[in-house]
Amino acid sequence: MEHIERVLKTLNYKQVDRVPIDFGAGVSGMHYEFLKKLLKFMGFNYSTVEIAHRWTGTAKVPEFLLKHFEVDFRHVGLNPPTLSEVQYISEDVFIDEFGIVFKRCGHYYDMIEEKKPLYHAKSVADVEKYKPPRPVDERFRDLRKQARKYYEEGYAVVLDSFSGGIWELAQWLHGISNAMKNLILNPELMEAILDLTLEIHKTFWERMLQEAGDYVHIVLYTDDYGVQTGPQIPPRLWEKFIFPRLRDLISFIKSNAKVRVMLHSCGGIRPLIDGIIRAGVDILNPIQPRAKGMNRKELSKEYGGKIIFHGGLDVQEILPKASPEIIEKEVKDIINTFKRGYIFAPAHCVQPDVPPQNILMALRTALTYNP
Repeated sequence: MEHIERVLKTLNYKQVDRVPIDFGAGVSGMHYEFLKKLLKFMGFNYSTVEIAHRWTGTAKVPEFLLKHFEVDFRHVGLNPPTLSEVQYISEDVFIDEFGIVFKRCGHYYDMIEEKKPLYHAKSVADVEKYKPPRPVDERFRDLRKQARKYYEEGYAVVLDSFSGGIWELAQWLHGISNAMKNLILNPELMEAILDLTLEIHKTFWERMLQEAGDYVHIVLYTDDYGVQTGPQIPPRLWEKFIFPRLRDLISFIKSNAKVRVMLHSCGGIRPLIDGIIRAGVDILNPIQPRAKGMNRKELSKEYGGKIIFHGGLDVQEILPKASPEIIEKEVKDIINTFKRGYIFAPAHCVQPDVPPQNILMALRTALTYNP
């Protein structure tokens, strides 16, 4: 069965020869330190590793490795911000195109909370003073060409998000604690910030879909709503502030291209899944198995046939700490649980603490197991 046939049948809940595999990019990628370790373990002489996303440290996985693993998807997205959009203060500090200050912390970069552009915003007028980034032509260079190439080669093409989602970007601009408390204390301010982030998304998605929409099967939209213990905010606040804007954006995306929408949201988001489906989401990632309420057997029973599941292989305990034998058993259980309507992937990007043999076992099992 060809890659695209396998994916499209899965998206329509039909029987396939094996589960589709999405690995190596987007929210199912790998840290560059892990990629170096994996290539060495496999005996590949590969001198350079390219970083695809600076502050998360995710790598650009070589095409030969994606083919080696028989990955069914190829991801495309914007080029990095131009030099005129980013300020490089030092090797450890930079300011991105949104005006957010990042500082290196170990393998990653963290945002400096009190230096966020709208951290001190108190009113709608303060929000209106903010100048968001615009779709600069250079960021779209070769996007259509790359999407068309993968499309014609027979892969399922995923157009990756250019930023955190409406809610996540609001937190990035205003501050995490500020955004949460002001849903209650200053709702007018939060409405203005969320309207701003929605408009930013529409502006960029419109241009991205104009460029590549003819060759894209899935749009990946990332917007974290959960933490380990449940939703970040009470479901009633999510319904009031987030749901209508999520529904609006998904409708906007689908009006610009014939695509399915995949939502990435970490954490215990089970109380929000009904709303996520009502908003028009087709595929849900990452199914974080150790978060509260995200038991895969319960999710499959309740939502199987209503939404495609994507991910689910634990990166917190199983991948970094379990034996290959347990990895094999876990992957088989995930596939058996979700059956049709499931895309195999780790529950997030693979980190440097994962033994290479574990991810190899996971991929080998997914490739060969067909219950």
